[in-house]
Amino acid sequence: PPAHSCKDWIGPPDKHSNLRPVVFYVPPEESPLERRLREARQEAQACDQRFWARHNCAFRQEKEEFIYSRLKAKGLEMRDETG
Repeated sequence: PPAHSCKDWIGPPDKHSNLRPVVFYVPPEESPLERRLREARQEAQACDQRFWARHNCAFRQEKEEFIYSRLKAKGLEMRDETG
């Protein structure tokens, strides 16, 4: 975000977690209480990012394994991009 920005900035969705990262605005005269709140929000965002990245990775892996097992049970095989 530009240095003169006075608002939080929200980015595009992360490709692993699908969460939109937030760059929090830091006021020039941030009080200790405001700083604690901002830091707590940043910590929660980082925790959510880790959780959803792991969850989505595991989901994609298990989905792939499930599809493969169902195809194998039907006597079929996975296809690649060529067919």
